[in-house]
Amino acid sequence: MKKKPTRAAACVEAPTKGTGPLVPVPATIIVVIVILLTAALTVYGMPVETVVTVLAVGGLIGIELIRRLVDTLSTRRPVS
Repeated sequence: MKKKPTRAAACVEAPTKGTGPLVPVPATIIVVIVILLTAALTVYGMPVETVVTVLAVGGLIGIELIRRLVDTLSTRRPVS
């Protein structure tokens, strides 16, 4: 018996042959945003190396800010 694959609600189908793996929507959106930012900053005259550095550092800072925000908001505080 073949198991019917389940599909997550927040996924889009990747353009592959037949039934392929699903690509998560948030990851797809982030990739599109990074590509658009890279193209826009390059068109406006920034060197490619600077664009890559700025986006990489910005991404790392963003990840750290989100992690700290989640840690701060998810800690249990004693009720006074």
